[in-house]
Amino acid sequence: MIDTAISADDASAMRNRGQLPAGEPAINSPFLSGKQVAGLALMLTLCHAVPGQSAAHDKNKVFRFNIPAGSMASALMAFSETTDTQLSYPSVLVRDVKANALNGRYTPEQALAKLLSNSNITYRIADNQVIALAQAPKENSPGNSVPEKSVELAVMTVKADSLAPDDISPYITSESTAGSKIPVETTRIPQSIQVITGEALKDQGALSIGNILKQVPSATVIGTRFSRFPKISIRGFKADQNRNGIRQIFGGDVDWSALSHIENVEVLKGPGSTVYGQQTNDGGGVINVVTKRPFDEFASEFSFTRGGYDEFDGDITSGQWDLNGPLLADGALKARFTGEIEGSESFINFQNLDRENFGLALAWDDGGPVRGFINAEYQHRSTVPNPGLPVFGTVRGSGFGNISRDTYLGEPNFDNLEIETPLVQAWLDIDVGENWKISPRFQYDEFNGDQDQVFLGQTTLDAAAGRINVARTGRTGFKERDRSYIGQIDITGTVETGFLTHQIFLGGDYTKSHFGTSSINLAGVPAIDALNPVYLAAQPAAGPVRIGSHGTSELGSFAFQDIISITPEFDLTGGVRQSTYSAKRLNIANGVTSEIDTDNTSYQVGGTFHATDSIHFFAGYGEGFSPLPAVAMANGASLEPGESAQVEAGVKINFPSGLSGTASFFDITRSNVTTQDRFNPGFQVATGEIQSRGAEVELAYQVTEQWYVQGGYAFIDAEITQSNANDVGNRPEKIPEHQANIWTHYRFDSGVLKNLTLSAGANYVGNRPFDNANTAKLPNYTTLDLATSYTWKNIKLELFANNVLDKRYFVSADFGPAVFPGDPRTIFGRVSLKF
Repeated sequence: MIDTAISADDASAMRNRGQLPAGEPAINSPFLSGKQVAGLALMLTLCHAVPGQSAAHDKNKVFRFNIPAGSMASALMAFSETTDTQLSYPSVLVRDVKANALNGRYTPEQALAKLLSNSNITYRIADNQVIALAQAPKENSPGNSVPEKSVELAVMTVKADSLAPDDISPYITSESTAGSKIPVETTRIPQSIQVITGEALKDQGALSIGNILKQVPSATVIGTRFSRFPKISIRGFKADQNRNGIRQIFGGDVDWSALSHIENVEVLKGPGSTVYGQQTNDGGGVINVVTKRPFDEFASEFSFTRGGYDEFDGDITSGQWDLNGPLLADGALKARFTGEIEGSESFINFQNLDRENFGLALAWDDGGPVRGFINAEYQHRSTVPNPGLPVFGTVRGSGFGNISRDTYLGEPNFDNLEIETPLVQAWLDIDVGENWKISPRFQYDEFNGDQDQVFLGQTTLDAAAGRINVARTGRTGFKERDRSYIGQIDITGTVETGFLTHQIFLGGDYTKSHFGTSSINLAGVPAIDALNPVYLAAQPAAGPVRIGSHGTSELGSFAFQDIISITPEFDLTGGVRQSTYSAKRLNIANGVTSEIDTDNTSYQVGGTFHATDSIHFFAGYGEGFSPLPAVAMANGASLEPGESAQVEAGVKINFPSGLSGTASFFDITRSNVTTQDRFNPGFQVATGEIQSRGAEVELAYQVTEQWYVQGGYAFIDAEITQSNANDVGNRPEKIPEHQANIWTHYRFDSGVLKNLTLSAGANYVGNRPFDNANTAKLPNYTTLDLATSYTWKNIKLELFANNVLDKRYFVSADFGPAVFPGDPRTIFGRVSLKF
């Protein structure tokens, strides 16, 4: 027999009468060949469709979907019931076919396209508005010809004004895992989340994570890609880096420019311990890097970058590649190999940059309930550790002139910095029934660093000689060897209790880390004149005492999060994580071992009110937990872990016209901040507190299909509220009160300029205190960036000009009493070839 279309009402009635099992489609047929499926699906719509509710009047209406990953048959039935739409297809078409999870608000066309996106099924709409599904015909395959007498059905189209933002813009995405381990609409999470897509990374010519995060209004870059270990703060506090949802204890310190394996970057603003566990940050946020995944087709891309400072002179030279393809004939096993090699000069004298990063992603999926993934990466960076510049002659006047921003105040004859890390992640996604998934995960990573370096000390001005004398110290033979093992198990699923729908995350993880550093101080490192540096021919003598520490730490935790759909207009989110942390640390110099054994419970609660399909009000509370690796106080006990808490409220928008964004007010308190021990000089106690309050707005608008605009603004009112350093009431170091950004991109799609793009961006950073004592300010600055590209067939030519007005500005260095100059005008081109 040939199946006929069945309406959602008919299917529900059959279930109520006991004629149709729950979760099964109201269709049944014997196995058919691919040729028969293609032909019969068309005939079926014309000859056997029964009259029913027309889908035409609903095609632009937005519905709320909550369909778990599972069988295509069940997913299509849920789609039909939600939209009151008739579907017509033979049952063999969906047998053993899996459907993606679908959560969020979409038009019927959008929802159906997402459900079918990873299948070989197409959809069309007949004159009677019944939606017919059929197997996608294979090119040049005679077995898939359509019968001669068949009638061509009109292709279902989607109007631009009913599209979700991520369907019409490559720079906007409506889903993220940053606020939950489940891919969820960002409008349902009661916390600010911003996602920077891979297309934005490319089109903005990003050279580092710091460049990427210029799009986040409340993110402050501390250092540049040429710094020793640059950092990011969000809303006044340092932020963590995760990779595919797993903590990166040291991964962010290796190579800020390792972007070749990145698909997109998700930014969760504020504490995130409930979802991600122990953090090494101060509660500013979580930067979750999502790496590239293999896909079904053979594809490759090669690119070459060359440019320089002020002129197009070849200071910057790098090459990238991205190779993808199936490894087995049936396509079950796929691989993607990415990488980049750079050999460049920085704008700092004597500072070259040599680095390599490689990424290999494997994915196995044979259509069964188990899918496997491996992500392996290697990063290496070799340069010199620039110690930065003194405050006088840079951000404060010296009376003798300004220090050139290309000045190097270390010792180029013996300074070196070499960092490398391997990383392996592996996980399984195991479907348990149709609503639940179990994902065991494992990560192994290392951090290996070798350094010989000089640090800047106190600065004195010699008026008679016109010198800016900078005292210096140093160390040699510095080695850091860290490794960590992380095991996780995530259980996610959907369950209904009465009229409530729950999206649940259950997680457990265990981390075992080994860490160790050692070095010898240099004796008698001479001062240097910052205006006219003279370098040593030989390294100063090393001191007799080796310093450093080594030890181990263990972390175990259990987490639960529930996103509850109470009504179509209201979501409630709640979560809790219980963590137990222990560490031992041996001080090499004095032989003293410190230990810490503590636990923590972090909470999250919040709600979202969907006033309309495009306007969503939210409010939430979240906590953070960041223990130190057994740092001893004067009494021998270890410092208490830092804790943070954020209260946030605001509104999120995602208009079908392409306008999306978030505006919010936040209040973050960081407690147990380390501050000096008044009664025991040289020791610290965890009694400090810092508060950061403010507002942030970020908007993205796909104005037309060709024109995109993105921008944002952040106001941060931060204050030290408790401290033993006589700085209560001061503004915390390096945090600007005002920041703003804007970027726009235009693509010509017709005429003689077709395939030409033009881009422009500006970034403003306000005044920031140089230190907590507020002895100096880093001045405000604005940089302007321009870009253009042209695509011809499979070749793309790009030209970027960053800081095009050559603004002289300074950011804080990553260590010590020094500032670091920002990048001067940088012009570089990139040519890419796709196959």
